[in-house]
Amino acid sequence: MILIQKKPFNYAKELDIFSKKNKLSGAISSFLGKVRNFSNLQKIDAIFIEHYEKMTKFQLSRIIEEAKAKWDIDDIIIIHRFGRLKIGENIVLIAVASKHREESLKSVEFIINWLKIKATFWKKEISNDNTTWVKQKESDIDKVKKYNTSF
Repeated sequence: MILIQKKPFNYAKELDIFSKKNKLSGAISSFLGKVRNFSNLQKIDAIFIEHYEKMTKFQLSRIIEEAKAKWDIDDIIIIHRFGRLKIGENIVLIAVASKHREESLKSVEFIINWLKIKATFWKKEISNDNTTWVKQKESDIDKVKKYNTSF
C-alpha cells in the first residue's frame, strides 16, 4: 500500500495496524524518517516537500515490485508526507512483512535507498536565514549501485 499525504501519521498506530494485518508473517521490519533540526551542519527550522503525485506513486510502485521480485515479501506499506513539516515530525514510514527477518530487513533498506533517488519528492530546507532546495547526494546514489535492478 502506498499513501502520500499531507496529514501527520502515528508511527506506532500504523505499525500496529500493519502488524495485525500481517499476523502470520514471521518478521516485520520498519523505517521511520523524521525531520531533523540540521542539514549539512546548518540549523533548519522546517522543511517543505513537494511531489508530482502520479509519477511518485508510479515510481514507488516500481520500487515495491522490484523488492517483491528480490525477496519473499508478504506485504509492504509506504506512507510519505508532503507540505510543510516541522522539526521532529514524521516524514516517511516503510514497513515490510515477510516470513523471515533477512527478507524484511534487506527489503526495507532497498526501498528507502531507492526512494531517496527515484521517487519524485523535492525537499526545501527552511531556516531563519534562507531556504535551500536539497540536491541529490552522491552517497545516496552510491548506496543503490550494489543492487542489481532493472531500474
